[in-house]
Amino acid sequence: MKTSQRGFTLVELLVVIAIIGVLIAILLPAVQAAREAARRITCRNNLKQIGLALHGYHDVHRSFPPFLIGRSGNHQRIADIDKGANWLVFLLPHVEQSALYDQWDFQIPANQNRVRSIELPIFKCPSDAFNSGNQCTYAGGGWARGNYGMNVSPCGFGVFGRENGAASDQGGIGGANYVVRFSDVFDGASNTVAIDELRAGLNPEDLRGCWAMPGLSAGTAALFGDAHVPNDCGGNSDDMENCAAADLADERDQCMGCFESNTTGQMGARSMHPDGVHVTLLDGSVRFVGNGVDSKDSQNGCGGLPHGVWQAIHTRGSGEVVNDF
Repeated sequence: MKTSQRGFTLVELLVVIAIIGVLIAILLPAVQAAREAARRITCRNNLKQIGLALHGYHDVHRSFPPFLIGRSGNHQRIADIDKGANWLVFLLPHVEQSALYDQWDFQIPANQNRVRSIELPIFKCPSDAFNSGNQCTYAGGGWARGNYGMNVSPCGFGVFGRENGAASDQGGIGGANYVVRFSDVFDGASNTVAIDELRAGLNPEDLRGCWAMPGLSAGTAALFGDAHVPNDCGGNSDDMENCAAADLADERDQCMGCFESNTTGQMGARSMHPDGVHVTLLDGSVRFVGNGVDSKDSQNGCGGLPHGVWQAIHTRGSGEVVNDF
């Protein structure tokens, strides 16, 4: 007896393919969201560990580390290469990297230390695809990327060096050749940002986000005017050297615009997370701050009060205590 075997018709096959396509379209965003959630957890853990390292450093040295050590030249100018270790180098022993710290030669400039080229997972946010294998070629080259920066100031006080009087109260938690202690944080540790997220540079000429580079490649400052909110998309958001060479002047599509300058004096907080950035407060807690946080967008706002919430949480002693952000 002859039996017949029936296969799929073309219409049935197309229906099955269409169903599979719909399922993929439904599931893919959920998978991507789950992956990003895992990356955010890792990023938060990194920031938590670095915050604890700041406390460990303070316990030993009775202060937080200096933002950078500058021997000569303009502290704002990364091209003036006679600079030593920055804050993350000083924290190496406190993030289980004592061996690398012991390899750092404090007698020579930072850009001659081989440790600068080593990629360290604890200093990198896994959501940023530009932080691996994308070493910066500026100021001696060989700079490995990182995604976390010291809060220098919502203005520029800490970048220049020690400031006296009222201006110092509007600084962050460290500066060029000077240190801050808990006793200097008049607004309270739970109201003061210690660390901001940064994005790694988009190409080797872009100096942003290099963990061992002395200067605002590993810090934030001047959070007014055209860099007044997290992930600011203005074309001139960051004032920095080598902006033109990086071909990112007035760049807006990826929110990494910059203004060509002979110094690096303005650097905003950025991340690859949707809608905001993580910050570590000086009490060690980690918070997520949305891009729409209250901000006073004033070119002359650095010396004036009141600040916006974004600026207020980046001062250590302006007298503005922000409980909800």
